Amino acid sequence: MDYQGTTYVNVGKILKPQGIRGEFVVYLESDFPDWLRDRKTIYAYRDRAMETWRVEKARFQGEKLIYKVDALPDRNAVEAARDTKLYVTEEEARTANQDPDYFFNADLIGLTVVDDADETLYGEVVDIIEMPAQNLVEVRDPQNRTFLIPFAAALIPGVDLDEKRMYVDLPAGLLPGESDDGEEAENQAKNE
Repeated sequence: MDYQGTTYVNVGKILKPQGIRGEFVVYLESDFPDWLRDRKTIYAYRDRAMETWRVEKARFQGEKLIYKVDALPDRNAVEAARDTKLYVTEEEARTANQDPDYFFNADLIGLTVVDDADETLYGEVVDIIEMPAQNLVEVRDPQNRTFLIPFAAALIPGVDLDEKRMYVDLPAGLLPGESDDGEEAENQAKNE
């Protein structure tokens, strides 16, 4: 998300209050949440403005990250802020993650989608839809149709940011107009 010249990366949202003193459970969007515990500030997008919140307390309770911030003094304030998305700057996120093979969803937008085996052109990544189970890659094909690919290693065996390519291995029936056996649905109807 871009706001006033700065790019922010969504790292989670306020899920629910934890107790009565303004603590809350963070629904994490980050694959590497440990570094979020040590933050001094977090950004929240509310009322069409990016707010900077000072983190007063952060801890893990099992797998759950619990925050207490200066802007939400009690349970009622947390309830009012439920589902508020939490952000860090893109620079902070990239600094925290030193894995050279890691990428952000925003890095995938605009990549050319090609077959892993024969480099058949399937289209271009136009969006990443974040879902609870797994993300979906929205692709626009050369005929201006869109289709979704689950972001799974079996279907997307490679991403090359330098070459601006996403390599896919798609099963029959996943492409627009294709039936389960890989034949074009309209051609099959004509032959019957």
